[in-house]
Amino acid sequence: MLVVCCKMNTTLAQTAEQIAEKALAATVYLEMKDGNGAALGFGSGFFVGEDLIATNFHIIEGASNGTAKLVGKYTTYTITGITAADETNDLALLKVNTYGIKFLPLGNSGDVKIGMTVYVAGNPLGLEGTFSDGIISSRRYRYTQERLQMTAPISPGSNGGPVLNKKGEVIGVSVFAHPSLDTQNLNFAIPSNYLKKLLDQSGHAKPLLENNHSIPSETYFFWGYTKHGLGDYNGAIADYTTAIRLKTDYAGIYALRGLAKQQLRQYSAAIADYDKAIQLKPDYVEAYGNRGLSKYHLDQVFDAIVDYDKAIQLKPDYAEAYGNRGLAKGTLGQHFAAITDCDKAIQLKPDFAEAYLSRGLAKTTLNQHNAAMADFNKAIQLKPDYVEAYNARAFAKINKGQHSAAITDCDKAIQLKPDFAEAYVTRGFAKGQLGRTYEGMQDIKKALKLAENAGNVKLKSQVEELIRFFE
Repeated sequence: MLVVCCKMNTTLAQTAEQIAEKALAATVYLEMKDGNGAALGFGSGFFVGEDLIATNFHIIEGASNGTAKLVGKYTTYTITGITAADETNDLALLKVNTYGIKFLPLGNSGDVKIGMTVYVAGNPLGLEGTFSDGIISSRRYRYTQERLQMTAPISPGSNGGPVLNKKGEVIGVSVFAHPSLDTQNLNFAIPSNYLKKLLDQSGHAKPLLENNHSIPSETYFFWGYTKHGLGDYNGAIADYTTAIRLKTDYAGIYALRGLAKQQLRQYSAAIADYDKAIQLKPDYVEAYGNRGLSKYHLDQVFDAIVDYDKAIQLKPDYAEAYGNRGLAKGTLGQHFAAITDCDKAIQLKPDFAEAYLSRGLAKTTLNQHNAAMADFNKAIQLKPDYVEAYNARAFAKINKGQHSAAITDCDKAIQLKPDFAEAYVTRGFAKGQLGRTYEGMQDIKKALKLAENAGNVKLKSQVEELIRFFE
């Protein structure tokens, strides 16, 4: 007999530690596949019965089979079917063969108040067992369906997880915002009362079928967004492309496809997608900011600054646009203006590691080596794996005559990113200054090979010039 409710006492508030322990013990990581075994959707879910998992419908839509893995456990359960689905509210109930799981009780989402504390469990970016908190900030309606807006963060992989109140009751199912909502950085929960209705409809499990109906654009977006967050940029681009083919007027999907292409260094293709996003939505701030960055990487620095100017005009507190504009101005030799922009970026976002790096680079050019060193140190403190900051600090140390210390920084950068050509250049130069000419030349030749393999013409030219200097 299937049990879908729990008689445990949930009238008393619990500590965050108690809620986390119970929530994570019932939360699963889902991986769905098509008939050929290719991954489709990833996400979270949670047990609402001994053998019943609740999740988002978009995670399982179109899948032929899938698995569920409990957080922190090695056992993987095969999903045997779907017992009920509510496509309108993006909910599904999945059957697995297991027993003895301590499932989560459902609370009354109608009692949720703005300002109340909530907790979210999930697997963001594939990181198992993440638990965070926030507050309910609003009740919103999409078409006729209610959504609970919250400040608790949701990332790809954590959608479909439980949202709980202080009693440890599930009051919602997490889901991130779709670009058609024209929102940025908003996190939502599907109210638990919709899930309660679905539980009442739960019946015999039906097989997961890959092609039982056409898959909508929104589902391809969700798949792409999750793959994007997990670093599968090519997979994300493929899903975004399908989503766009099905519905051509989603500015947000063009912008996200552009970002995925940008992360693959396909800058010209990225710019084309940002152009389309801006055509559809002329006030799309992030599209201007990201298009500026792609133009910067193509050495279209003046055009990049125009985009940053537009982004700042639309959003005067856009820290990233100030920081990136500062970097662009530094490239043009406008070092004092670069520092001013970076100061503003850091004022708006004190933990903005990239802005500290850009400001440090400008100060280095102005021979303010101690001040530059302080900025590089801060960037590394904020982002310990920041290879560019290690390389920049190494160059600053060379300027101060600290060649051995510079080599140590380059070693760290290369350890973190073995194909980082710039660090080989800096280390080679430092070794040359210490009279270790042969070792230095080996590093510089390595940099030349890496630059050639990457098609980095500008760096290749700089390295060839340095080789002539050594010779």
